[in-house]
Amino acid sequence: MPERTMPICFTKEQLEEIEKYAKVKRMINLSQAVEDIINNNKE
Repeated sequence: MPERTMPICFTKEQLEEIEKYAKVKRMINLSQAVEDIINNNKE
């Protein structure tokens, strides 16, 4: 996994959606969910 250095800001609603995604995918933290979303949307 490449090291990312750019900060990302989210609204409260966006964070809630990412939390839901992380729970469904059984991820430990939000950074894993964000990384997964980034990797799946590179096309």
